[in-house]
Formats: sequence, structure tokens, C-alpha cells
Amino acid sequence: MIETITGQSIEAAFKEYIFDRLNLTQTYVYKDPLDGRPASFYHRKTRLQIPLYMPSIAPEGGIVSTARETMTFLRAFFDGVLFPQTHLKELMEWKFLWAPGTFFYGSGIVRQPLSLLNMKDGLIGHWGQSGAFAFHHPETGLYFTGTVNQAIGQSAAVHRIARIIRHYKKTQSPT
Repeated sequence: MIETITGQSIEAAFKEYIFDRLNLTQTYVYKDPLDGRPASFYHRKTRLQIPLYMPSIAPEGGIVSTARETMTFLRAFFDGVLFPQTHLKELMEWKFLWAPGTFFYGSGIVRQPLSLLNMKDGLIGHWGQSGAFAFHHPETGLYFTGTVNQAIGQSAAVHRIARIIRHYKKTQSPT
């Protein structure tokens, strides 16, 4: 759809409308199966050898970036730099999913609960195919980016993020 509307390849459209606009100089669409720049990712302790996978998923996340540049994108996304903030509500018509983990899926973004005891609040953002993550916690205004470099294991990231949020809330409470 992006290629049809813009008349450009997905790579050129992303570069023009996102990467260049946000000055993301280390972010690119992964196309070359021989590109050894991205960190390897794993299924538990087994390094995954799937060289054609990443080049096949450009429109749904075959993008390589750094945590810093992912943070730049994440803030721009939620701060209305790329499109009006009023459009965010349209992306947040949540559908509950149990697998591959417990979360709510909207249009290209997820709402990730921080605990099964409180399913209404949590993080809003995206899980990457390789364990990368980019999330905003609206309640505290915190942003999180990183990776677990795992095809599974996102729960480890959620638990760490939840600990950081709890610690942040404690330090921000009036005494």
C-alpha cells in the first residue's frame, strides 16, 4: 500500500518520510542477506540461521536500528512529529491476544500489560521479530527501547521494565 501510494519502494519511502526526517543515520531497511551488521538473534541458546527472513519482512519490521535511534523514532511517533497525535486513537482499537504472549494488538502497535493483575494499564509500542522493543509508558511518561536478541524471551524485558517503572514511581512519590 505504501509503495502504491508513494510510487516508491518501501525502502525509499521509509528513508524519505521517516529516517531522513528524523535524521536516523544508522537506521535502514534490511535487504541484503549477507549484511552482517545487525547483531545475531537466538532461540534460547541457539543462534538462528535464517538469512532470507529479515529481507522478506521489510514492511512489517525488517528494519535495523540502534536503541538510540529507535528512541528518537518512538518519541517522534508519540509526540506527533510524524502524524497528528489525534490519529493515535485510531491505532488503539485493542484486540486481546494470548499468543505469542499476553497483550492487546491495535493497528501496528500493542498495549503490553505489565502484570496479569492489571490488564488495563501498561506499555504502548511495538515488539520486533528479533526481540527488539520500543515502548512508551503513558502513566509515567517513560520510554523504553532495546532488545533481548531472542525469538522468545520478551517476558524478561517486560519484567525489567516493570521493575524500572516501580522504582521510578517510588522515587517520584512525595514524601
